Amino acid sequence: MSHLLDRLNFFQKKTLETFSDGWGETTREDRGWEDTYRNRWRHDKIVRSTHGVNCTGSCSWKIYVKSGIVT
Repeated sequence: MSHLLDRLNFFQKKTLETFSDGWGETTREDRGWEDTYRNRWRHDKIVRSTHGVNCTGSCSWKIYVKSGIVT
């Protein structure tokens, strides 16, 4: 029976309060997953490079490097 009640509580409203005339709301939910997503796109440094073979260097690109690997 407890499992059933837990499933029903999933549909309860989690909003604590609203702002901006009801367009925004504050909630209790955990948003720790956002940090994981942001860390995925972090880099150690930005370097300049060219794109490959037979390039004269006139096409300089920004290369993002994370732990020595071009990302």
